[in-house]
Amino acid sequence: MTAVLALLLILLLVFGQWRSTGTGAQVQVPMFYDAHYLFPRPWTQTQEVPGVPEPFPVAFYGPNTISQTFVSGANNLTAVELWLRSPQIGGVTVTLSDESGPLYEAQLDDFNPDGGYVRFTFPTIQAAEGRTFQVTLAAPEASQRDPAVTRAVGGDRLGGRFLLNEYARPGNLELRTYVTGTAVGDALGEQLLPDLFRERLRQYKPPLFKGQMFAGLLALTGLLTLGLFAWLLAGRLKQSGGWLLAGLLLVGLGWQLGAGRVYLPILQRDQPLVTVTAVAQPTNYQELRVVNDLSAVLWTAERLPEKRFVATELGNYPTIRVPAASALEYPITVPLNGRLQTGLQAEGEGSLLMTVTFNGETVTETAVAAGEVPQWLDVDLTPWQGQGGILRLVTEPVVGTPNGLWLMPQLLAWRDWLLAELPETAVPAGHRLGNDISLLGYSVEPAAPQPQDVVTVTLYWRGERPLSANATVFVHALDAAGELVAQSDGQPVQNSYPLANWPAGTIIADQHQFIWPSDEELSQIAVGFYDPVTLVRLPVQNPDGSPDANGQALLPVVETP
Repeated sequence: MTAVLALLLILLLVFGQWRSTGTGAQVQVPMFYDAHYLFPRPWTQTQEVPGVPEPFPVAFYGPNTISQTFVSGANNLTAVELWLRSPQIGGVTVTLSDESGPLYEAQLDDFNPDGGYVRFTFPTIQAAEGRTFQVTLAAPEASQRDPAVTRAVGGDRLGGRFLLNEYARPGNLELRTYVTGTAVGDALGEQLLPDLFRERLRQYKPPLFKGQMFAGLLALTGLLTLGLFAWLLAGRLKQSGGWLLAGLLLVGLGWQLGAGRVYLPILQRDQPLVTVTAVAQPTNYQELRVVNDLSAVLWTAERLPEKRFVATELGNYPTIRVPAASALEYPITVPLNGRLQTGLQAEGEGSLLMTVTFNGETVTETAVAAGEVPQWLDVDLTPWQGQGGILRLVTEPVVGTPNGLWLMPQLLAWRDWLLAELPETAVPAGHRLGNDISLLGYSVEPAAPQPQDVVTVTLYWRGERPLSANATVFVHALDAAGELVAQSDGQPVQNSYPLANWPAGTIIADQHQFIWPSDEELSQIAVGFYDPVTLVRLPVQNPDGSPDANGQALLPVVETP
């Protein structure tokens, strides 16, 4: 038996694909020991340990994309597995990229109304361990009424980011990676104790258990365990050891094969892949695109009543099901030119009043009777653009107690602050801020303000590569004597488009306003970035290559055509 199982193991090692990195439950980190945990809700020792949220559906269609960056846990990366439901019209395009750009692309055309796991196999990437890759999903022919759907979870094993278009969302796509050949040992190590989990242990264990000490204690525990087995089997070691080895092989192979953690490619029907060589076409930034999916971030929202009465599900659309009396509270910043789109429906007997509020102000309210077809809302949020606060989705029973359904609630925006070219009215600048940000140009209106005039300064930035830092823009208005007279500080694009969202190589039109209080002439504008925590400014390099000692770009105010 041992020989047969060992032969099967060798065949799987040679020809199989083994799961390595996979989305997992977020590590629960104590904020205050014996008090409560950060995720997903407060608890004490007298209460149950908090659970992990179930996978939640996320829709994408038309120009919208969903991406997941991940760090490969082992070499010989050869496949990626995702949960997908394709639209009835068109298919889903899956693209694998790395830091150099797109690598491989696959097209899924089969419509599965229930969805399921789909594997994408590509030529083995040998030097993959520790490298960052990105999987991007798109369904350009799908529509808002017939979207493609994937799933996400609240986890951090992938060591990457879940992106809805360019907006980072909490959690990760339900994604698994597979490796082959000599990397299987690393893959099994990732399954048993992922690198990221080990890093969390090193971060949050007491000092005695950190780093090499923790590894040494783990190795000592293993040696003592093996010694105990050897002592127990003394005298009958050959026979008992054989059965023990056979049992271990049987349990290990049963676990791997039974849970779908190892595949034989010859038994699988993989999607045809093509190597991506063409340069991606420029994005049309004037399209209405999704900024936030409220189904995908439900697990970070406050749910009243408690969590067990609220659930996400997938029917025709990703849906949030709530009881008749409920409120979902989302802390958000309303995007520039933002809109809320959602369907409203009730099931059971009776009717509901379904209301949307922002910071206590009613945005819209609609009466919904059970059994009726969905009512679709398209709500203009521009009166609150750039403002942070609490968006509430509220249901109140009118007759009976039917359940309420929020169908695919999403925040969308016209991203007209993204430009392909610098406007002709802009004054060229040419400053460099930090290593990766260029100030291409600017404009000031009016250039000669009178007291109490509202002055609008538009800065045209460009991120030369993907950015990760969080920085605040400062705009200082200086008079002829160089004195600060007025200022405006805030996140780019009215607090709604931080640096981490910026598409590399795209121009961002960033407007700031202030009231000019002086009779003096507006002479210069000083602009730059600073860390909102440390208040340290990013270094500034002037167009002539010289550094600015104060970390600011000085821009003369001139009349623009």
